[in-house]
Amino acid sequence: MSPLKKLVCVYMLGTAVAVAVFFIVSTFLGNVVSALVVWHVLDVLMLIGLATALAFNIHHKVHVSVPDGNQAVTRAYLEANATFYLTLGVSLVFLYNWFRFLNGSEGDVTNDIIWIIVDTMAPTALGVTGCRLWRESSRA
Repeated sequence: MSPLKKLVCVYMLGTAVAVAVFFIVSTFLGNVVSALVVWHVLDVLMLIGLATALAFNIHHKVHVSVPDGNQAVTRAYLEANATFYLTLGVSLVFLYNWFRFLNGSEGDVTNDIIWIIVDTMAPTALGVTGCRLWRESSRA
């Protein structure tokens, strides 16, 4: 399973870097490249990456031991929960806004603000999950 995990994490990290870089660079492109066409491609890549990250983070959250009422919260427990809820939250917001975009309700300021949130948090969720998978597959 280690080569599969590495392949998935390379995909997640590549998507995270592509989204983050294009998010920054797209403001400078102007009319040189149609940013909307690139975002259509990146949205599909983010959808696949977020779904995969959510699956791996659910698996990780389920397999981390839950501290008893008398024990302190462990770092592994905190990391598993933080990455799961971050990925879940950004996935829900992404899907909401993407479906609105596909239905033709783009162009409103709220929609733009939501895309800014998604385009900053999705690379974070994908990057954190990808790095964790890389560490896990390197140890195995």
